[in-house]
This record gives sequence, structure tokens and C-alpha cells, in this order.
Amino acid sequence: MRLFIEAIALLVIGAIVFSLAFIVVDRKPLGLEHGELRCEGSGAVVINVGGKDYAVNGMATPRFPPIQGIWNEATYPEIDIGRLVVRGLTLCEW
Repeated sequence: MRLFIEAIALLVIGAIVFSLAFIVVDRKPLGLEHGELRCEGSGAVVINVGGKDYAVNGMATPRFPPIQGIWNEATYPEIDIGRLVVRGLTLCEW
């Protein structure tokens, strides 16, 4: 009986681990393509994604976490951070 219970427990634990691994591997970061870009102060470019603000350029990094925390070329190869910086600085009227 004990062997049967251990086998069932292993199957349940295996199913849970498999499910969690599938969720983590299949998950994409928050919808970066739907962020709101803005300028703060004298050149700090910030993007709001999923209700959180992220620094796009170095001027914004003292106040906000860097955008690289949710973006990289592997997850969103179509998004060019350089273009975001240029657009943001345009909003700053640079």
C-alpha cells in the first residue's frame, strides 16, 4: 500500500513540475509592444508596460528599473530600443 501511495505522489508531483515548466518556458514577457512611452524631466525616457514604469535610457535608470528586465532580443526581436530612445527624446523636444 505504501508503494502505491508513493507512486501516486510521484505522479502528482511530476505533473505539477511539468505544468510549471511548461508555463515558464511558454510565457512571454508583458506586452512590450503595447507600452506607453513618455519623457520625464530633462531627457529621461520611460515606458509604462502592464502598469509598471521602466527606464529606456540612462537618464531614467536612477528612478526606474531598466527595460532589459522585461525585454531582450530573444523575446522581442522586432523591437528596437534605439528607436524607443529616439522617439522618447523627441517627446522631450531634444
